[in-house]
Amino acid sequence: MKSQIKNKLRQILIGYIGLFPTLLIVLSVLKPVTKDLSFPVVVLIETIILVPLTQMASFPLAGWLFNRIRGEK
Repeated sequence: MKSQIKNKLRQILIGYIGLFPTLLIVLSVLKPVTKDLSFPVVVLIETIILVPLTQMASFPLAGWLFNRIRGEK
């Protein structure tokens, strides 16, 4: 049980490490393009970009970084 909680907390931390910088960069880049659009359209555009980017690049990179910091391979 303790191991499951530890693994879940690790996944949450990797999620934060992967999501925050990606979200910050994407929102900053898209702001000039999406400033005049309605909120639902902005959310749709950002979601279309963020989901594949985080799943294919940010989360694996964050997991690798987390393991490197902890000294795991």
